[in-house]
Amino acid sequence: MTSQFVGRHVNVDLGPNRGFIQGRIKSVNATDQAITITGPYQSGIRCNFEEITLSAQEIVDLKLIDELMANGDTKKVVETKKNEKSSSVAPKTLVVSSHNSKTTTPAFYTNQQPNSPPRQSHSFKEQRHPYVKDGRPVLSGQPLRQKAGRNRNAPECFNIDQSELDEDFDFEKNLALFDKQAVFDEVYSGSDGEVRTPLKNRRNKPEVKYRHDENVLGNGPVVYRQIVTQETPNHHIVEYYTDAGLVVPCVSSTTHKNICRVAEEMGISKTRQIETFGINTSQMAFSMLGGANRLHPRNAHQRPHVVVLTGPHQVGAQGIATARHLSNQNLHVDVFMADVVKMHDFLQDELKLLSLTTARLSTDIKDLPTTPVDLVIVAMDDEDTLFLRQQAWYKMATKWCSSNMAPILYLCPPNDQEVKPAIDIKWSLCSILPRSLPTSYGMIYLLDLSFPPKVFKKIGIQYRSPFCSKPFIALHRSH
Repeated sequence: MTSQFVGRHVNVDLGPNRGFIQGRIKSVNATDQAITITGPYQSGIRCNFEEITLSAQEIVDLKLIDELMANGDTKKVVETKKNEKSSSVAPKTLVVSSHNSKTTTPAFYTNQQPNSPPRQSHSFKEQRHPYVKDGRPVLSGQPLRQKAGRNRNAPECFNIDQSELDEDFDFEKNLALFDKQAVFDEVYSGSDGEVRTPLKNRRNKPEVKYRHDENVLGNGPVVYRQIVTQETPNHHIVEYYTDAGLVVPCVSSTTHKNICRVAEEMGISKTRQIETFGINTSQMAFSMLGGANRLHPRNAHQRPHVVVLTGPHQVGAQGIATARHLSNQNLHVDVFMADVVKMHDFLQDELKLLSLTTARLSTDIKDLPTTPVDLVIVAMDDEDTLFLRQQAWYKMATKWCSSNMAPILYLCPPNDQEVKPAIDIKWSLCSILPRSLPTSYGMIYLLDLSFPPKVFKKIGIQYRSPFCSKPFIALHRSH
């Protein structure tokens, strides 16, 4: 009798810890109460071993899940005819005593009740075997419920040709159908027919470098010559260039004086010009001293030390105004000015304002510090007072600068090619428009005094401010 169940497929419940075993019955041992299953699956996953023998003590429940295979071929399915009435003799069920039984009983066979519905046949694949419980497919031990809706009446969605599942997908044959070069040609050519450079060729080109303040997206041609003067150049250097490439022409001393005079006539007084010069120059000095990294509350124990050397003229007044703004920012500031008999009113006003700060004013070179300082600002030269270079105080101040070895910022150098500086200058600062200066005056900077364009237009200069976010810019020579 046991041979009737050989070749049939079963689903064995081994309890909650071991799960389910599905496979084909290879043999049934009624004496030892054990069955051997070949090609086993455990909870829907193919096992590594080819067969397994289970005893009645291990089995909680056992159910047959398809009809007996003809001639032992697992790929053939015995289908039940739809119009065939259920036979009076129903399929037999193998009953094995469970581990809960007190006594071990031999396996026996009983017929199902005549009123039970006929079982539907199921196909079995070696690598794809469903777990079936109560006539429904199950995943992870849970029955799948049929969803209500329009998909219930759409069998074409779920009718899969079993022959398609048996065939392996040929990846090499499918890859041979893919024309890679045609796809690349389509990608590299735009919709307008323009051929683009392949990425592998673009990588060989040098990468374009941009400045941190450079606009990558262009917005039309850039006009670099935004300042045009009417004077004929008769000096060594005709024009300078900014970091952005703008052209800044040089002017003579006469043109520079005319610009200041017109600005004063239009309401920008000399006192206001001196104040603007002092504020913007102090900002440049802060940048040269280290900016926010040096001027920080945590660095209060090492405040920068600045010495300002001035003369009895307007440039000297601008230097005193610069010293005042530096002292207001808690810097150590020493100011030297020669003792003269008569001073201009604007110079006396600047000295009064300087007395309100902590800056030290001295008229003797011996009172200046003997140790190196952080910065020396020289404001001793003026276009109309070059004769002061022959005086003793000027020579002593020049000698002190040379011995102190501090970097020197030179204010408003004269536009005289025959006058050579007697000290080593690191930076020179011009206001409004630059002068033509030799390389001995160091690096040239231009200072903004915030004159409106109508001031320049009145004397025939086409002007557009080259200053951007700072009141001072660096200028570069063309050679």
